[in-house]
Amino acid sequence: MKKLIFLASILFSVNSWAAIKVVATLPDIAEVVKAIGQDKVEVSSLLSGGTDPHYADARPDYILKVNRADVVCSVGLDLEIGWLPKVLEKASNAKVQSGGTGFCELGKAVKALDIPTGVINRSLGDVHAHGNPHFSLDPLKLAESGAEVVRVLSAVDAANAALYQKNYDSFKKQMETLHSQIKAKIKKVKVMEYHKEFTYFFNSYGLESAGSLEEKPGMPPSATRIAQVAKDAKANGVKVLFATASAPHQTLERFTELSGIPVVTVPSYVQTSGDAKTVESLQNLLLKSIP
Repeated sequence: MKKLIFLASILFSVNSWAAIKVVATLPDIAEVVKAIGQDKVEVSSLLSGGTDPHYADARPDYILKVNRADVVCSVGLDLEIGWLPKVLEKASNAKVQSGGTGFCELGKAVKALDIPTGVINRSLGDVHAHGNPHFSLDPLKLAESGAEVVRVLSAVDAANAALYQKNYDSFKKQMETLHSQIKAKIKKVKVMEYHKEFTYFFNSYGLESAGSLEEKPGMPPSATRIAQVAKDAKANGVKVLFATASAPHQTLERFTELSGIPVVTVPSYVQTSGDAKTVESLQNLLLKSIP
């Protein structure tokens, strides 16, 4: 009997010290969670940062990871709407379902840009009803989003709530410092983007944007649209157009051919490999991409 009690106490001790298993949808989100949870969490990311999070698949390995998770953290604002709900459903893990203790959408804590008004339907393209979800390119908005991580981790592990808040305060200062450093170096030129995924970066640093090459989000622009935007961009002194690797190359080449304006292909999320493995390195990469 004493032996059983001893073994039970060991198991309880091991379990009480076990790290909270957190699955994030993107490396950016994983970095925020790690900064706030530190050694109290074990964090992994489903996507590498190179996959377009609008169009990822509900892969079996994603389902398995979510099934074993204590917390699932996503960007939210409908960014992962095409695949994450399927992963959550098939994972059959009640605590990480929408509304569960371990469900975390960082976008809930962010004051989003580009919130649409009026009637919203598919004819308008890939419009996000709750606003632009690409806030992770603004360090201040990313820090803002961390409040939701604090809330969820504190709900799952109330004993360490004060620690999570302390870590969050440090992370927030780190992001504010990074923002100040980038802002002091950035060139205030006129810019454009292919898809509205660099909007927060432009807005945060006071860059004047001439809009996006896409007329409707997620829908390739027509030849007429490309020609008109190229003409306007050239006339307005736009210096560069930002795009990610998922943007159609022929469209970008045609824009440059007509306008003479260079296109820089850069990631819009932290990557698990390459030159943008952290929020800071991605910010510096974008900074260097401005001519």
